[in-house]
Amino acid sequence: MKRIGLILTALLLCLGLRAQEVQDSVAVYDVFTELSGNLTVVQSPEVYDAVNAHVERNERRVASGLAGQTYRIRIYFDSGQNARAGSEAAAARFRSLHPGVPVSRTFTDPFFKVTVGNYSSKADAAAALKSIQLEFPAAFIVRN
Repeated sequence: MKRIGLILTALLLCLGLRAQEVQDSVAVYDVFTELSGNLTVVQSPEVYDAVNAHVERNERRVASGLAGQTYRIRIYFDSGQNARAGSEAAAARFRSLHPGVPVSRTFTDPFFKVTVGNYSSKADAAAALKSIQLEFPAAFIVRN
């Protein structure tokens, strides 16, 4: 997606677009007047396939209701007698090791849970999980 944005930006810059009108000191461009003739885009089949796969994946996520779904990493999950103190200690330890990453402690009878981060994709969560498992080996990914 970033590549497509960069390609479009480069295309717009190369065309030397001029402002069509100015409203409240903000330049407004009309790309379609610059591209009014025939335009041929030459791209490799891999780019075409990648863009289509991305669009289809997003359409499936929206259709299944998963468009707003995020992932988090559970670093603590216990129901023992010392589970409350353990969850507090795990949260404090994580905060000191990873400042700025959101930490959430919850209790769902009988389990105390500590969940960290907020990742938009499972791949992002998996990348973060690798470094988190160095300090919390039992950590795993959960859907939010």
